[in-house]
This record gives sequence, C-alpha cells and structure tokens, in this order.
Amino acid sequence: MMTLVRAREIITCDSDALQRGVSFDDLHIVRAGALLVDGDRVAAIGPEREIGARAPRGAPEYDVRDCVVVPGFVDAHAHPFFAGDREPDFAARTRGEQPSQGMLATVERTREALRDPAAFYTGSVLPRLRAMLAHGTTTLEAKSGYALTKEGEFTLLDLMRMHRNDGGIPQLVATFLGAHALPPEFDSFDTYVGYLIDECLPGAKAHGAQYADVFCEPGFFGVASSQRYLEAARIHGLRLRAHCDEMANGGAVAIAIAAGADAVDHCNFASAADALRIAKSGAVLVCCPATVAFLGLERAAPARDVLEAGGMVALASDFNPGTSPCFNLQTVAYYGRAIFGLSAAEALYGVTRAAARSLRANAGILREGGPADFVALRIDDPREFGWQFGGNLAKIVFKGGAAVA
Repeated sequence: MMTLVRAREIITCDSDALQRGVSFDDLHIVRAGALLVDGDRVAAIGPEREIGARAPRGAPEYDVRDCVVVPGFVDAHAHPFFAGDREPDFAARTRGEQPSQGMLATVERTREALRDPAAFYTGSVLPRLRAMLAHGTTTLEAKSGYALTKEGEFTLLDLMRMHRNDGGIPQLVATFLGAHALPPEFDSFDTYVGYLIDECLPGAKAHGAQYADVFCEPGFFGVASSQRYLEAARIHGLRLRAHCDEMANGGAVAIAIAAGADAVDHCNFASAADALRIAKSGAVLVCCPATVAFLGLERAAPARDVLEAGGMVALASDFNPGTSPCFNLQTVAYYGRAIFGLSAAEALYGVTRAAARSLRANAGILREGGPADFVALRIDDPREFGWQFGGNLAKIVFKGGAAVA
C-alpha cells in the first residue's frame, strides 16, 4: 500500500556537495513537497501538487505541513548494549572527585545480565533503542564491548544480529569492540589482544559483526597492539573503525588510517597533521561532542580542520553509561554546532550523509527507490536544526516505510 506524506519542506541530502560550507539548497530542498512511500521504499519525491496527483485514491496520508522532513538520522558511534548505570561516577565528577566505578563496573553488571540474554535485551536494551528511534535515529551503529569474554561478546553480537531488522527500533550495524578495556582475567593488554586475535576475531563475523573497533588510547590499547588487532580483524573479513586519541594523543589516527579504517572516532587530541591525514584518506571523522561536553574536556576533535581540507565529519552520540548518557542526535547536533562551529546544514549532513558514509550504510538520504526512513521535525525553518536542544522535535518518524514513532 502506498502512503502520501505532505510537508512544508523536504531536505533529501541526495547530493554530492562537500560538507564544508554546504547549504540546504546544496542538500536539495523541496519546498511545499511530498513523499510517496511504497512498502519500505520511497516511490517519489517532489512538489506536493505533482506527488499528490500520483497517490492512489484512498491512500493513507500524513499531513506534516507544519514540519521539515529530513532523512532518518544515522548514529555512527553508540554503546547501547550494557546493563546498569554509572550515575555515581557522574555525581562524583560534580563534586570534583574521581569516579569510583569505571567501565569494569559496567562489565560486571553486563556479564551478570547476560545470564538471561532475552531478559537483558527486553528490559535494558530495547527501551533505549525505542527512545533513539523516537528521536529520529533510524540507523544505529551498536558496539559490543561490555562483556570482554568470547562467550559474552558473541552473545551481545547475537542479540544485535537477532534484532537488527526489527520494527520499532533503528536498523542495527554491529561492531565487535572486544578491545574496549582490559578485563580482570588478564594482566596485560598485549596478552588480551592475543586472546582476541586467536579466540574472538575468527568468529566475530559469523556472529553478525560488520566492523571491528579498538580503543586506541594512552593507558588502554597502545598503537602496536591496536595495529595487530586491526590487521587481524581485516584478515577475518571485518571492516575497521577505531576510537582514537579521545583523552590524549597517542598516535592512534595514523595507525587507524594506515590499516584502512572507514572511520576514526573521537580524536579530541588529534593534531593538525592528523586532520589532514584523515581528510586525504577518505575516512570519516566521527565526532562525539556530547562526550566532550559531559566530561568537560579541554579539547575537541579538529572537525573544522578536516572540513576545510575537504574531508567529512559525522556527529554521533557515543551513547554509553559512563561518558555520554545521551541518546538524542538532535541534542548532539546542537553540541556539534556549539563546539565545532558547524552550520545547521553541516550538522544535518553530519547526522545523515557523513554518518552513513562512515558505516557504508544505505541510509542518510532520501531518493526514489531508496529506504523510506525519515523524520518530520517541528521546526519552521531548516536553519533551526541544532538550535533547540534537550527535547524531542520529531513529530513523526518513519522507518522502513512505517510510521513507528
């Protein structure tokens, strides 16, 4: 059955324009426009009068002529598969104290929850995924990394694979992040990386992983062990991305680019040379500005430098319990504008085209024959994107051709 959606404006993002200085006209804006949806695909986009005339008699209609319709958001960096919370760590920071829990507290709780994977998914993960969709995220990169055992990590990947195409949640792109932290069973990162290479990476793809990721950072996985890990992951058929230099510069960007990573994430302490290296490589810089704000970091990623060099910058939530409990890409777009100085159009590009590019996903644009994933935002003008924050401006979200939120 076909469905007609009438909007004040539609921004398709179906454009080859560079992100730097991009305008909404560059991103292809259709004023007084309409979408015709056929099943899970976009059948037509254009002026309302023309598209309305093509709709079958009696076709369901959605009137969002008080809204701007944009492609469904793509979140290219998120950690939603965890149990428990880390509010005490946040409270400690507000008192000027060192956090008392840390990532291994989440690992302990997630391992306990995985004794009943179905209950863990239904009780802990599913509500988060539904909330993300309700705020406009229709495609989501989801990382493992809170079990840090072969069995636990594979169970997390299996849950992602089982639910990746479910209605009512974003489309999931699974990333194996076994190299997230040092588990208590190991006394060195090198030994643990050997375990990941020998025991986990050979089976990760069979459990649904599309990507492998590593937290390459001083005090975590060093450049030599990260390089070993990424090279092994590629041999086992996984695409690559990496957490790079989030808290300090340890040379992560160079080894990630050399390994052929599609995305380098965080990069708050990356150098000017790193920015140029990213832009020239074709990798996407995935910025996580909500993390910068939450932690009060003194530096943020060189997003403007990458754009000025002709590169591409995505904005992602980094949703996780310890350093970015933010699941709303509308709020992330605000931080992207406030911290990096992005325009509204550059920010929209960052949560659609650029994010999709970093995942090699068929998402982030609206075109005839493409996925019918889009969100109608209660804004009067596209220039308001990333201006208001802290709430939900999505009037309705379509994922796979169905109105789901």
